[in-house]
Amino acid sequence: MRAAYGFGLFPLPSYRDAVVGDWRLVRYGPAPVDGYLPGVVMEPWRWVLHQGSTPWMSTSLMEQESHAWHVHQAQGTVVAAGLGMAMYAYAASIRPEVERVVVVERSPDVIAVLGEAAGLVDWPGREKVAIVEADALGRDVAARVEAATGGREPDYLYADIWPDCGAAEAPAETAAMVRALRPRAAGWWGQELSFGLWCRKAEREPDEPALRDYFASTGIPVPVTPGYAAFCADVIAGRLPRRRWPTIARLWARLRGSPRP
Repeated sequence: MRAAYGFGLFPLPSYRDAVVGDWRLVRYGPAPVDGYLPGVVMEPWRWVLHQGSTPWMSTSLMEQESHAWHVHQAQGTVVAAGLGMAMYAYAASIRPEVERVVVVERSPDVIAVLGEAAGLVDWPGREKVAIVEADALGRDVAARVEAATGGREPDYLYADIWPDCGAAEAPAETAAMVRALRPRAAGWWGQELSFGLWCRKAEREPDEPALRDYFASTGIPVPVTPGYAAFCADVIAGRLPRRRWPTIARLWARLRGSPRP
């Protein structure tokens, strides 16, 4: 992946089972899974975050590949909207280019369950991390983040507050966060799929010029490189084909209740 696109996978926190309120983190055994890029792999295990019976996030290859570009972009002061399984916060905090990570999470139970499950106090970059209990789309988010960063504008904003990858509302809601927080660069989870759907509607090929035009249309300052454009094209080819037949992994995921296909 790194050789093909200029960025790759990243370290994960160590997890353990935990339950707080209706949130729980559970380990599952071997299963075939789709990646975000084309291909199916047999994963020996994965951790899944559930709210009640609804899966929200996992450590699957799909999740790791879809976060990889945003981890690569993390530098200086980083704001992450949504704690999730703390994968992004952990990976960003251990990057030497990162000085501060501010996580905005609205659920105190998510903060509590991940504090227990992901061993937050033992992270090697723990001193860089601040968690702000707030709504990333709330009116007071800018003031709350400014207090946590010491007045510094974010160098990178990563928005990941939706249960579905490439959610229809994600570009507009990320743009709202950008207007409030004024980061130098930003991105959201599943933006490659949002771009693919835009290309389909606009009858454009998913190449670098189209990618720049798409992000310019959103008002979100998303960095673009030739390697990232190639990544987008490969993700779109694998996950938004013109005719999509269910793979064995996808059928298995439905049976197992795996999160965020």
